[in-house]
Amino acid sequence: MPQTLSRSVTRGASGKEPLPLAFPSWGPFGIRFRRGTMSMLFGESGSHKTRIVLNAVINMGVSTLMFSTDSDQDTVASRILAIATRTPTDVTEQWLRTESEKSAAILKAYDFIRWDFRPDPTMDDIWLGAYAYHEAEGRYPDQIVIDIASDVGHDTGGDEWANLRDLLRQGKVLARETGAHVLLVHHASDSAATKKPCPRKRDMQGKVSALPEVIVTCGLTATGDLHVADVKNRHAKADADANNHFPMHLDAATSFVGDYIAPQVSYQGWGGQEEDWS
Repeated sequence: MPQTLSRSVTRGASGKEPLPLAFPSWGPFGIRFRRGTMSMLFGESGSHKTRIVLNAVINMGVSTLMFSTDSDQDTVASRILAIATRTPTDVTEQWLRTESEKSAAILKAYDFIRWDFRPDPTMDDIWLGAYAYHEAEGRYPDQIVIDIASDVGHDTGGDEWANLRDLLRQGKVLARETGAHVLLVHHASDSAATKKPCPRKRDMQGKVSALPEVIVTCGLTATGDLHVADVKNRHAKADADANNHFPMHLDAATSFVGDYIAPQVSYQGWGGQEEDWS
């Protein structure tokens, strides 16, 4: 039913309150996710998208329903164990088989995340997952994550780009109706023209950038350093051409992504020899 703005604001907040920061370094750039909105992170294959999102979700610490189409249960469990203990994943993968009680005790701290590991969920599955969460908890989650967006199946005649556009439309409705932040993880175009290290907004696969309120891109430099860029942001300044990219700390062995800290440079003396400035 249509309503006036003056009446709506007296009924409480609009539901677009910001979530805790995904990373402290994102704050000065205005990169902040909000309830009731849809955001996206995208990058080329191998750009550590899933690692970034997993660390971000852990850092935010809010109730999250996560559809992990790109990684199975053991992969995610070993990565969270690695992040929590800063132990390489080749070790934490062994823990899942040899030290299950220890693994369960560590993972319990992350039970604010509920998981669905179907490789090809439909939008009906995602809606039903949100309803089931509400049935069990009496509320919707603060956040719904879909990793990877293109894996979500639809009934649009097999047209991949029509499927993707439908996902974006329904994702926006999902955010509005549940009040949750919806975060989509997506691919950049597989093209030699895709900008490095961070793709531009127009480098998104399927060109579906109209609906997300915040879009972050990620990629690797020639030396393997991880960078991210804010290419769309309805609440802060952004650069569609990704010239504003900045570094993040990446330890792929432990799946850890964090804020970049510049190395401390220690200057050596002048070898004990004094210069004659006279």
